[in-house]
Amino acid sequence: MTNSAPTTIDSFPPGSDHSPVVSATTKNTPVAEATLRRQPTPEPTVEVNECCLVQIYPADVITGMLLLEEDEFSIGRSPDTDLPLSDSSVSRQHAMLIRGSEGYLVRDLGSTNGTLVNEQIIESDCVLRSGDTVRIGSFLFRFLSAGSVESQYHETVYSALTRDALTGTMNKRYLLDAMEREISRSTRAKTDMAVVMLDIDHFKSVNDTHGHLVGDEVLRTFGKRVGDICRTDDLLARYGGEEFCLLLAATGREEAAEMADRCRRAVASAPFETAAGPLEITASFGFAVLNPNEPATTKGLLELADQHLYEAKRGGRNRVCG
Repeated sequence: MTNSAPTTIDSFPPGSDHSPVVSATTKNTPVAEATLRRQPTPEPTVEVNECCLVQIYPADVITGMLLLEEDEFSIGRSPDTDLPLSDSSVSRQHAMLIRGSEGYLVRDLGSTNGTLVNEQIIESDCVLRSGDTVRIGSFLFRFLSAGSVESQYHETVYSALTRDALTGTMNKRYLLDAMEREISRSTRAKTDMAVVMLDIDHFKSVNDTHGHLVGDEVLRTFGKRVGDICRTDDLLARYGGEEFCLLLAATGREEAAEMADRCRRAVASAPFETAAGPLEITASFGFAVLNPNEPATTKGLLELADQHLYEAKRGGRNRVCG
């Protein structure tokens, strides 16, 4: 096996003149320490038989396209692997991608936390299909197969720039842009809008007791349960850590309170299934409503909702304040 550095190809999502891309990662530099640079680049060009991995989580690290040029490609915490990942949840020799007759397959190398394909732990060699996700510890990659790289790359990168890959919700940057537009629209149209801050109760104790991978499971389940309650026009985003934000267009105070309580009940309705067993999880909610007749800013609305969130925390948690 040749221990060569993975090649990165810079590109950018449609509609932007410049996109954040990352210079080639050397073999001894952890992916999590990659640095961003900006430059205009051409469309990605690859050979028809080339496959790649695109890192989509952590969301603040965009490594570009990691071409798989070797018959065997190792991933682990050791600097001797082809893709070293500096993360305690990654084993030193964690997994191997192997080129076979059907394309690339992934093999777990007896890692502590396992290798997941499409969020399912693999028990044996697993053939990768284009669009599959591969989770190594807390890192999440999307596999793009030969022949689909150019068609799926921009969509994959754009999703990584706008969505939180762990939970599937939108990210903070997308939320703030959407709030700016919705405040302007609601003010012009003289209509209500509301913003809800959501925070998982005692989340730190989940991480401290069961580890960050179980914490990630809780975050994913939380995002799905709340997302299932949301209406078509609602926007759910991960604000940071265990805190989420819900943007409700054309929604007044009573409806916002009702919506927040529906989400609260959905979270608390049944234990969260995790690798550590079922966990009882609750969340606290604080909301603020825009008065279209008074000037308001995104920062002001979020701060007001956050104040109400902390009222809910101080009042005993698992409640809604606003």
